[in-house]
Amino acid sequence: MSQPPSRKRTRSPGPHRAGHRALFLGAAVLLAGLAWQGHRVSHLLPRFEGAVEALGPWGPVAFVACVVLLTPLLVPDTIFAVAAGVVFGLGAGFVYYFAAVYAACLIATLLGRHWLRGRVLAALDARPSIAAMARAAREQGVRLTFWIRLVPLNAAAVSYALGAVDVPFRSVAIGTFGMFPHMFLSVYVGVAAAHVTRMAGASRETWTADGAALLLGLVACAVVVEQVSSLALRQVRAAEAETGDASATP
Repeated sequence: MSQPPSRKRTRSPGPHRAGHRALFLGAAVLLAGLAWQGHRVSHLLPRFEGAVEALGPWGPVAFVACVVLLTPLLVPDTIFAVAAGVVFGLGAGFVYYFAAVYAACLIATLLGRHWLRGRVLAALDARPSIAAMARAAREQGVRLTFWIRLVPLNAAAVSYALGAVDVPFRSVAIGTFGMFPHMFLSVYVGVAAAHVTRMAGASRETWTADGAALLLGLVACAVVVEQVSSLALRQVRAAEAETGDASATP
């Protein structure tokens, strides 16, 4: 008797690749536009930086509060990353941005676990890839949660899912540190945008030397983040398959 052909599960490239493509394309368009026409707005940067400095310590506080409040509303966090790079620079901008998004993720996890559980579970029916990740994290804990966070998905959406499927809070608190590579890249884009704008209003020699070095660094960072994210996605998919096989075993 002939056996029916086995069905192989096929997977689409996944939302993380779409997110990366959007970030890379958006960054390229932004930087190209600023390199071309940045001289028209370069004089505004010192005024903007002066206004932020005039706020003193309240500047970072206001930024962090804004991110914490808006990230659980599923506002794209990349917007805040680019703003952090422009306003605060790479080091301080990354610290403020990461701390704010980290706190927002923990809040979203608690909301998904306690107050919005039903709505989140219903929404996950339309997002099977995130649902599968979250359920696998519930079984495999901190390590897999960390791998999931290395995949550049909307941070709040993942947090809601992790909370709704009862991933241990300790796993979420530790694993969420995995967000740092793609968050660093997003802040770097903001730093590059501010730098290109300044250089567009400066001499050709200054632009060639400083701008080229900065953009090469950005490209190198993007390549590393893409490789790390691809590795993380493979680990997550392997864990999903393992968890699915285990649940199917009588």
